[in-house]
Amino acid sequence: MNSPLEVKRTSPLKMLAPLIVFAIIAVAWSVYWYAALTKAQQKLAAIEASYANMTCSSRSWGGYPFRIHFDCTGFTTTFEGAGVSADKLRLIGQAWNPNHIIGGLFGPVRINDLEISGEPIRFSYRTSNGTLALASLLAEKQSVKFSSDRQLTIARIEIHLRPASNPKRLDLAATLSGLSTGSAHLDSFKITGALDQAIPREGSFEFLSEPSEYLDAIWIVQHLADLGDAELNAAQAVITPLLKANDNKLPIQLKDKTWYWGPFAVAKSE
Repeated sequence: MNSPLEVKRTSPLKMLAPLIVFAIIAVAWSVYWYAALTKAQQKLAAIEASYANMTCSSRSWGGYPFRIHFDCTGFTTTFEGAGVSADKLRLIGQAWNPNHIIGGLFGPVRINDLEISGEPIRFSYRTSNGTLALASLLAEKQSVKFSSDRQLTIARIEIHLRPASNPKRLDLAATLSGLSTGSAHLDSFKITGALDQAIPREGSFEFLSEPSEYLDAIWIVQHLADLGDAELNAAQAVITPLLKANDNKLPIQLKDKTWYWGPFAVAKSE
């Protein structure tokens, strides 16, 4: 019979078993993470070689243990003929999900002669079976400065791309909210259409805008149709009842290469 005062001895190996298991898991995960990092670096190099070579004042990779993290400061590139630059490009992916990349462009962002400044421009790119499943972009409180020193402010920009029913095309949906210039204000500006999958991309689009006020719509229509004050005044006898019935707002839209103000065709698009 065992004495109740007898001390039970535990094997040192059993005591160390949890630590050994943890060490094995840590080593295995580290091997997996570095393999995922190498694959991400190879994928980025392939994209640069095929589409848009990047120049960075400095590049850094990190994110261990759970993320793959890439920073490019002093970012510049040329994409589809447009020169693009930003203070920083950041790409982040989860180590266990290489099919979903999120990122950000830290401004000011310059696209040829345009300068865009505001909150960081965030984007997401998700793939399935090696092809695009959904790409999204979100930018808030943006100020766009043109080479002519004109300036446009936009409260929110949201853009989505996904595969269309035609396998060679992508569906596009974009909404710009709270647009303002020195001359006009728009509650929203919506773009829908389709793009080619192949680069360079071409497509067909439709636009729908909602001017904040009647005078904003007048200004936009005058510029689209190149109308004089007398011509526009003559049309007001027909337009005014429609405006009253629609809270002094008529949408401006581009459809089938024609600009419409409400039901009225006002100009052809090139």
